[in-house]
Amino acid sequence: MLTVDPWHWLTEDGHFLVDKPLLYRRMLRIARFIEYGGELQKHETRETLVECRRRPKGKPCSGLMWVVKTADDGILAHCMVCKTEEVFIHNWQKTEWAEGMMEPVPVEMGGPAVH
Repeated sequence: MLTVDPWHWLTEDGHFLVDKPLLYRRMLRIARFIEYGGELQKHETRETLVECRRRPKGKPCSGLMWVVKTADDGILAHCMVCKTEEVFIHNWQKTEWAEGMMEPVPVEMGGPAVH
C-alpha cells in the first residue's frame, strides 16, 4: 500500500507540479480521493468515480474506488471488487481539496462562455 503526504508532491503554496507529467497524474488521483473523502466523518465511506488501476490476473479490474475516513483522520482508498488497498493519505487537511468540490460560480467568473 502506498502512503502519501500530498505536500511531498505539491508546490509550497499547494499547487500541482505541472512540469512533471507522471507526478501530476498521480497527484491528480490523490486530489480526487481527498475531494471525495475530506468531508466524511470518521468511519464513513463512499464510492468514488475513480477507476481501480489494478489488474488481477492480467485483466483490468472493473471496480470503482471507495474512500473511508479512518479513526486517525486519514483517507484510505480501496477497491471493493478486487479487494486491494491502494493508498493511505495523511496530512491532507490543508489542501485545496479538503472541503470537497468547489462551490459553483457564474459562467462569466470562472468557466467558458456558454452560447
